[in-house]
Parts: sequence; structure tokens; C-alpha cells
Amino acid sequence: MTVTINGTTGITTPGITNSGNQTISGSLSVSSSNVSSAQSFRNKIINGNFDYWQRQTSNTNVVNAQYVADRWINLKSGSPTLNISRQSFTVGQTDVPNEPTYYLQANTISSTGAANNAYISQRVESVRTLAGQTATLSFWAKADSAKNIAIEFVQNFATNGSAEANGVNVTTVSLSTSWQKYSTTITLPSISGKTVDSANGDYLAVNFWLDAGSNWNSRTNSLGQQSGTFHFSQVQLEAGSVATPYEIRPFQTELALCQRYYQSIATPPARGIFTSTTSIASRLGFVLPVQMRGTPTISMSGTIPIFDGSTTGTITTIAVAFSTLNSWEIEGNVATGTFTQYRPAIAYVSGSWYAIASAEL
Repeated sequence: MTVTINGTTGITTPGITNSGNQTISGSLSVSSSNVSSAQSFRNKIINGNFDYWQRQTSNTNVVNAQYVADRWINLKSGSPTLNISRQSFTVGQTDVPNEPTYYLQANTISSTGAANNAYISQRVESVRTLAGQTATLSFWAKADSAKNIAIEFVQNFATNGSAEANGVNVTTVSLSTSWQKYSTTITLPSISGKTVDSANGDYLAVNFWLDAGSNWNSRTNSLGQQSGTFHFSQVQLEAGSVATPYEIRPFQTELALCQRYYQSIATPPARGIFTSTTSIASRLGFVLPVQMRGTPTISMSGTIPIFDGSTTGTITTIAVAFSTLNSWEIEGNVATGTFTQYRPAIAYVSGSWYAIASAEL
């Protein structure tokens, strides 16, 4: 049917079955909990569905502050073991809605010590995110046996900002051995009067504590030390007091959101020029597909196959000349081939070399 609101017609409401035209005067209010859009970006968590693992799909005994799944940093202190891996849902399963493909598995092996801990975290860009607002965190999870985890929020103002506010809205969540949806509604502190570093390194962190010695009692509700295996899926943080259905964004959109912080590009089509016939023999540039959060750290691996329009060869001993939010430029030495100075240098889109750009928080 067609609805007319304050003289505007053509608003289709397929859920209303009354026949004929309907006219509504005055204001129309609709609860946000009943309206959702794949493009609303209400979920502040990126890769909450664990679809993207640009670095690797598993890591045994991760080091502190190491990423495995995109946007999820793994943190620990002391000597516990923390193993992270991507696991696949059975096609057609009905335990977790929306037919997700993957979930994150975190396995901890505790090591006795008051200072020891292990947890996974997502750092949401900008400490201003949801500051002073009511917010709801929801996620699906289970464990290998009945176990508690602790949820903690952290407001970090970056290096030259105010002191970090941690131990915010700590909540104990009791997991079972079956997939269940959990949610907690909190009010994040206002940041009025705080100083935020202008270098764009501030963030709101959501921490999932798995193992914590007694030094961390105030940040974990005295979670305690434990070993176990924990599974997580469909993590969502949103404004308001209602845990709405998990927001599914298009794949290309979610990947672009991840690439603002980290890009691993196989055989990028870099272009440049042969600058000399001696040591630094080529200079190549590449425009990144997504602008990054900050000037990225660039690293390369492998041997670059190269072509000057006539001769083929390879370059190695690669050094980064400079990088910007949108691009990088590298220099390399000729390993094989004889090239002509000032001819174009074209990197083949082949071989096994990688360019990595990182601007994580």
C-alpha cells in the first residue's frame, strides 16, 4: 500500500495490509529497535563476524599485541599460552543465526602468577565513540565447559592525551558449552574535560578477558586464572539499550573497513622507473586501494619480478622510500637482468611477493 505523510506520498509499507491510501498527519515516530539497515553502520565493531584474516588463519602461542583475525588484537602478560584460530561453522547449522562462515577460537593455557593474563580486544577508532552514551554489547559465544569471562571497556586518549580510563563497566559473563547470545548494556563515561591526542591514535577498547591473575582483579571482577577453549561469533557494539540483530554489511564494505588499519596485498601492480644502472636500480610506487587511518608502516617480502618494456628480471633488497595515507614508494636493487636507466619499471602481477601496510591502533 501507499502512505502519505505530511503531503509526501509514495512511501511503501509492505508490512501493512490495509487496502487503499492512508494519510498520517503530524510526526511519525518509529522505534530504532524495529528498524535496521545493512548500511546503517550501527555496529562499531569491525570484523565482528570474523570473515577476514589477512595475516593468517591461526597462530600457536601468540606474542603480546599480535593480530590474527583482522582488527582483533591478542594481549597477554607473563607466560600463559594463547592460541588463536579460525574455525568453520557447519553449513546449514542453526545454532548461530545468519549462516556465518567462521568463528574465532581462543585457547588458553594458564600459567600461575598474579601478573599473568590473556585476553582478546578490539580497539574502536576514536575515544569519542559512544562517550557519555548508553551502549549495548552483544555476541555469541560458548566454551569447552562452563566458564566465566570478563568484559571490560577502556577509553584510551593516546600518547599525549589524558590518562587511560580502564576497568570501565566490567561485566562477568557465564558461558556454557552451547552457543548462546549474550548482551550487556552499559553507560560509557563522558570525556568532558579530557585531553585527546591530536595524532589520531585514541580509541575505545572492548576487552574479552579469558585468564587473569589477581593483579587484574579490579579490571576483571576477580575473574581468576583458568585454562580453556572459547568460541566467539557476531560481536556487535551499538548505541542504545537494545541488542538488535547482528548487522551484516556487504563483504566488500567490511573488507574496506579492515583495510583502513591493515592491508596485505599479494603482487601489487607497482609502477616506476629505473633510476640508475648501479646499486639502487629501481623506484616503484603503488596507490593503496583504501586510505589508511594514519601513515602506515610498510614492509615487503619476497622477490619482485620486474619488466622495463624490453627486459625481464627481478629486484631485491627492498627499502621503503616513503609512505602516505594513500600510497607507498619503494627502492630496490637489481638481482637479475640488465636494465636501461630511465626506462619504466613495471612489477609483474605474478610471483609470491607481498606488500604489507599497517596503521593499527
